[in-house]
Amino acid sequence: MNKWERIRADYPAANNYVYLTTNGGGPVSTPFVQAATTLLTEYSEKGRMVMPGWDNKANDIRALVATMIRAQASEIAFINSTSHAMSLLYGMFPAHYGIITMRDEFPTSFVGWLHKGHTLHFVNSDAAGFISLENIAAQITPATKILITSHVMFKTGFRQQLKEIGALCKQHGIIFIVDATQSFGVNDIDVQECNIDILIFHAYKWVTAGYGTGAMYVSQKILDNYPPQVMSWYNVEYETPDFQLVKDYTAFQPKKDARVFETGTPPYINIQFLGEALQYLHRIGIPDIEAYVTGLITYFAQQAAAHNIQLLTAYPSAHLSAIQRLAITPEQNAKVEQNNVLARYKNNQLTVALNFYNNRKDIDRLFDALD
Repeated sequence: MNKWERIRADYPAANNYVYLTTNGGGPVSTPFVQAATTLLTEYSEKGRMVMPGWDNKANDIRALVATMIRAQASEIAFINSTSHAMSLLYGMFPAHYGIITMRDEFPTSFVGWLHKGHTLHFVNSDAAGFISLENIAAQITPATKILITSHVMFKTGFRQQLKEIGALCKQHGIIFIVDATQSFGVNDIDVQECNIDILIFHAYKWVTAGYGTGAMYVSQKILDNYPPQVMSWYNVEYETPDFQLVKDYTAFQPKKDARVFETGTPPYINIQFLGEALQYLHRIGIPDIEAYVTGLITYFAQQAAAHNIQLLTAYPSAHLSAIQRLAITPEQNAKVEQNNVLARYKNNQLTVALNFYNNRKDIDRLFDALD
């Protein structure tokens, strides 16, 4: 059994189905379930006495997230979801800051900003879903201060070149915000190299950490210049670190690091779930995962051509992602479902998501069903 077969064996869902729907949500692994059982057993036996140890583990996981994206642990905050993280940013930036985002974005990238009164300019994709750097640059005006993009577009599977966009933002002094929910865990991201100011990911997809957990990177430059507007008891500092000895709880200062986005008692269980999943990925190596999945993407395209199925994600290699799309009929999709293949079908398009627990046999079974 090779490395990838051993990994696949850790994900029972990959054996129960042809599991090609990670873009909607990934399954958790058996080591994850074992770790969760141990964690909950400890909680049942010790109650609140788990807190000192769990707090230390949370700090270790914060450092692990930072290592994986080449950041500092002080720049990492734990979040419940991408929407939760984005909502924490509202009000931080002046309302006159113009924003560029993409027409194909998930609504999380723009709904709240529009509601807050920001002026947004949308970059259109072409008919195939391609977004050109030139079209992004053309939307920049003197009022543009923020650019928001997903690393991978949820609907089209188009992958942005973060390094190129980051260089463009640096050139124009624009704050660069990235939603990496559809890429974190399967694509390597270096926030320094890509000049990313804020990066957010919800970990229930490619990270396979379950629902309700994720992380946000906020660069120290942003923390120093744009204080958050959401304050509560936990994300401020008092006259003494010992909360019980504070004489005046009305005298406080916001924390100076990314913990300022954690307004209340952290969800320690979810954070440790995140840590278990990230440690699993880190042991495999994100670059290895990316190379393996890239091989599956190539094979997928070859099989689409061999079976005369139209591939809708025939982007240049630099823009390919783990989300692939095929044009198929409702009758063909009925066969897909009958063969226990899980993939999203909407508007005569089958969206297929490839992760590290998939293999070529999964792809073969899909195309056999389409014949």
